[in-house]
Amino acid sequence: MESYTCSIQEFREIMNGLAGNELALKLFPELTAEALKERFAAYDSIRTFQGDVMYRGCRFMMAQTMETFTCSGQEYLDGKPCLFISNHRDIVVDSMMLQYQLITLGLDTTYLVVGSNLYEMPLMAQLAKVNKMIGIARGGGRKAYYRSLMELSTVLRQIVVSEGHSAWIAQRNGRTKDGCDQTDPALVKMIAATGDDPVKGLVSMNIVPLSISYEWEPCAAQKAREVCLRRKGPYEKVPGEDTQSIINGIMDFKGKVHLSVCKPLEPSEIEATNGVPAAVAALIDSRIAEGYRLFDTNRMAAALLKGEPLPESQESERFVKYLDEACEKYPLGPEYRQTLLDIYANPILKNVNYHTSQR
Repeated sequence: MESYTCSIQEFREIMNGLAGNELALKLFPELTAEALKERFAAYDSIRTFQGDVMYRGCRFMMAQTMETFTCSGQEYLDGKPCLFISNHRDIVVDSMMLQYQLITLGLDTTYLVVGSNLYEMPLMAQLAKVNKMIGIARGGGRKAYYRSLMELSTVLRQIVVSEGHSAWIAQRNGRTKDGCDQTDPALVKMIAATGDDPVKGLVSMNIVPLSISYEWEPCAAQKAREVCLRRKGPYEKVPGEDTQSIINGIMDFKGKVHLSVCKPLEPSEIEATNGVPAAVAALIDSRIAEGYRLFDTNRMAAALLKGEPLPESQESERFVKYLDEACEKYPLGPEYRQTLLDIYANPILKNVNYHTSQR
C-alpha cells in the first residue's frame, strides 16, 4: 500500500517539480516560468495547493468537457468525518468532482483510495502524494490481497475515526462497464473488519453514499469494447492502457454532469442489517440508484433496446451518430452496439430501486 502521508520535504520537492510541468504552464498562462515557480514555492500545505492548482485544473477540465455541473444533497456536506462510497464511472473524474464541490464550499478535501494503475504516469504518482491518495496494489495472491484489504481497513479507520478526516472510495474494484452501480459486499466486509463488531465498525465510519451521473459516459466506447473482448476469452491490457483511460476520461466530452450526495446511512438502518455485507451493500445501492440523475442519453438508449423509435430531434440524431461512430471504430458486431447501449440504458432498466420521478 502506498503511503497516504507526505512529508514537508517531499511536498517541497514535488512543488518544485510540478512548477516546471507543461500542464502547470497551461493552467497559468498569465504567468512567466519564473513567476509560476515562485507561486508553487509559496504553497505551504496540501490544502493551499489543492485550493489553487487542483481547483483551477478541475475548472479547466469542466470548461472543456462539461456543459453543466450540478450538485444535490449539499446539506450532507457538513464537514463531519465520514467515508464517502461512490459509484464508479470514471477513474479520476468521479472523485475529482467531489473534491471540487468541497473546495467550493470551503471544506477540506478527502483522502482518496485509488488503484495502483493511477501510478503508471510519473505525473500522477507525484500528484497522488499531494492529493491525499491511498494507493492499493492490484493482483497478487489471495494472502497478499487479504493482507492489503486489512491494511486498508486499518488506514481508513485511522483517518475517519481517529484523525477526524473524511475519505472517498469507489463501491467496487474497477469502473462499472455495464451501467449497473453495484456495491461489492467484500468492500463492506473490509470496512467493518477492524471495528469492535460489524455493526459498530460500520456505524463509526459514518458512511455517505455518492452518485455521479454523466450525460455522456467517459470512455463508454472503450468500456464496451473491453466487455465484448472479455466475453470471447482472457483479456490482457496492453502497456499504457490504464494511462490512456485516465487521459480519455478527463478529456472526453461529458455534457451535463450531476453529483448527488446521498443521505448518510443511519445507525438504525445498519443495525437492521445485522452488519451482513450483502444487506449493507444493497442499502448503499438503493441510495446511489435513488440519487442517479437520468439524462436523455439514458432514455434514448433504453428506448432503442426496447425496440421503440426515437423522436425526430437533434438530440436523437446526435446520439445515433455517436453510436454509429463507435461501432465503426470498434467493429465487433451487433453485440458491441448493445453493450454500448447497456451502459446508458441500465440505470433505467436494471436499477429497480430507482425513483422514476426526477428532481
